[in-house]
Amino acid sequence: MTDPEPQGEEPPQPLGRRARKALATRNSMFAVGLAAFENRPIGVVSVLDITEAADVAKGVFYLHFRGKDEYLIALWEFVQRTFLDTIRQRLGACRSRRARIVGVVGHYHAMISESPRECRFWLRMSSYFGDEIGQPGQLNRLRQEYLQQLAALIGGMTMEEVDTREIQVATVVDGACWGLISQAVQLGLAALDEGTFVRTVTGAIRSLVRS
Repeated sequence: MTDPEPQGEEPPQPLGRRARKALATRNSMFAVGLAAFENRPIGVVSVLDITEAADVAKGVFYLHFRGKDEYLIALWEFVQRTFLDTIRQRLGACRSRRARIVGVVGHYHAMISESPRECRFWLRMSSYFGDEIGQPGQLNRLRQEYLQQLAALIGGMTMEEVDTREIQVATVVDGACWGLISQAVQLGLAALDEGTFVRTVTGAIRSLVRS
């Protein structure tokens, strides 16, 4: 399948001063949250811990989020969006499906050394059941939306073109990569070199194709 032709889009409008300040405050709270969750369980870190580290009043926190659950959901969406945006940039020159898969897996591999805080946070959030944080089913919807977007990137297609088989491939890629990342992060193992990482994950994809 060939890559879709880029569609013309309206350039984003510049943010006003108030919006820029609000965005900077949210990003500051996200940054300190990732730092706090790196070495402490999510359940132990409090809103007060976050606001003190970000040097903002609790009232400011509640202007942005209704509570810790909403903050965690927003932080996970932020990490996922950043991750997907980086993959899109990495895949910009990839024309073949195999090249896109290798590019995606290569980015997962790079996260081990380049984004250890995001890795730990993602692994911990992934351990929650769908109804434990946020609105019922909200976590599961976020996971499925992420896999659908990942499937579109791997397949070189639009979101509307993604089918069940493409999502299965994305799920295998994501699961295999996070299994390897989990070993490196939780057990303190030296990260596999990128070539071995890619071969392990593509082997899992071949197993899916044969099944």
